[in-house]
Amino acid sequence: MCGIAGAAGTPDTSEDTKRMLAALGHRGPDACGTYQAQGLSIGNTLLKITGDMPQPLVGKGALILNGEIFNFRELAAEQGIKTNSDTEVLFSLIEAKIKNGETPINAVFSTLSGVNGDYALAYALDKEIVLARDPVGVKPLFYSLDNEVEKPKINFASEKKAFSSQISCIKPLRPGRVMTFNILNGRLEEKSLNIEPPEERISGEHEAASYLKAALEKAVEIRLTNNSGIAFSGGIDSTFLAALAKSIDASISLYAVGLQNSHDLVQAQYAAEAADMKDSLKTRIIYPEEIEAAIPDVIYSTESTDPMKIAIGLPLYFVAKTAKEDGKRVLLTGQGADELFAGYSRHEGFFEQGPEVLDREICSDIKNISAVNLERDDMVTMANSVELRVPFLDKEVIRTGLAICPELKVLKRDGLYIRKYILRKAADGLLPSELLWKEKKAIQYGTGVQKVLDRLARDAGFSKREGNHIEKYLKQVAADHGFDFIIG
Repeated sequence: MCGIAGAAGTPDTSEDTKRMLAALGHRGPDACGTYQAQGLSIGNTLLKITGDMPQPLVGKGALILNGEIFNFRELAAEQGIKTNSDTEVLFSLIEAKIKNGETPINAVFSTLSGVNGDYALAYALDKEIVLARDPVGVKPLFYSLDNEVEKPKINFASEKKAFSSQISCIKPLRPGRVMTFNILNGRLEEKSLNIEPPEERISGEHEAASYLKAALEKAVEIRLTNNSGIAFSGGIDSTFLAALAKSIDASISLYAVGLQNSHDLVQAQYAAEAADMKDSLKTRIIYPEEIEAAIPDVIYSTESTDPMKIAIGLPLYFVAKTAKEDGKRVLLTGQGADELFAGYSRHEGFFEQGPEVLDREICSDIKNISAVNLERDDMVTMANSVELRVPFLDKEVIRTGLAICPELKVLKRDGLYIRKYILRKAADGLLPSELLWKEKKAIQYGTGVQKVLDRLARDAGFSKREGNHIEKYLKQVAADHGFDFIIG
């Protein structure tokens, strides 16, 4: 995990890249490296998780990678490569294809087609820069492009705050996109790595639960390291992950935060005890004064004053902070379970309109999860130099989830809805029944953070009756701290 950045076609690409990397120091406190060729420069800040390979990797071309390739050992074995670095495996595969005559975009695209991982990367060769992002968009990547001038220009970075205030029209590279930019003529070419819904569906309950449990178990296993923790709220998503992780690593730590006596702290303690993981749970009481003090950091991290993003980002920020203080560098979360298995109340309405409507909305949720949730979560965890990992958004878990018929995701019994039904069935036998069917509050309400934001906004003089009082308060905080230039 790290931060990546680069520039081409600018007056001083090397200085531009170094300035952007300085703004991304929180993403990689362990090392910083750059590569420069005529007309372009790329670089990264490194947070060491897998291997000890400095970046950029340089051969015929140069590669920088933000993220993790979870099946790199299998890929290395297939190619006879001996290394403990996922970046080196990826680089070797791309370079081999280049030597066989493939274009840079085709070499990167065909390599990534066989990858299971969360990543954003840049590969530079001669006069081309190839940018790529994982199919769901777990890892962020933004760029600014000017290819309608005599000398085409491009800048890219892991976060928008790294760009110069003079740069406009900063856009995210869409999830699953591989894009090449020619720095001589400004020509663009794109390919798509998106995960497509399968044609064959799984309609049997037992079969679906079995396949899902197996896929999720593997997804958890390949994401665990000796310095991993789990963001734990006591709901079905995080408790299922915790139980699977415990079967692999009995020393796994669980982290829960909330105001004193808040729903999430009470539920986390109850769930940890019921799942026989009481000794693994580490709780942190957060006080209103701490929340108020952290708001500028979370606004800066998320580059937003959207009330929902801040209300959800704050608890995860404190979870990541607690895990970091406990020596952890990796944090697993249950993000993606609600989108993939119909966990929101709005999914009930889609279910009533018909299975095909619910199916369509689930696909839409997965397609849009990066902009809605993942970029926020990545940035608040990386503000604490902690890497976010999301087993529910593993490539095989997504394929399995999309294959499961929507009728198994929402069930209606005696006039009541059971959301995420098949996920609960997959956890049956691993978790006690009192946890399987229990509903949980959304994190901003369960931790008490929403209530604190409401009070802070009213205390700052913003009337709830006039509407948008929390957003007005957050915009004032951003303005007071000079963050206006990064707010999207």
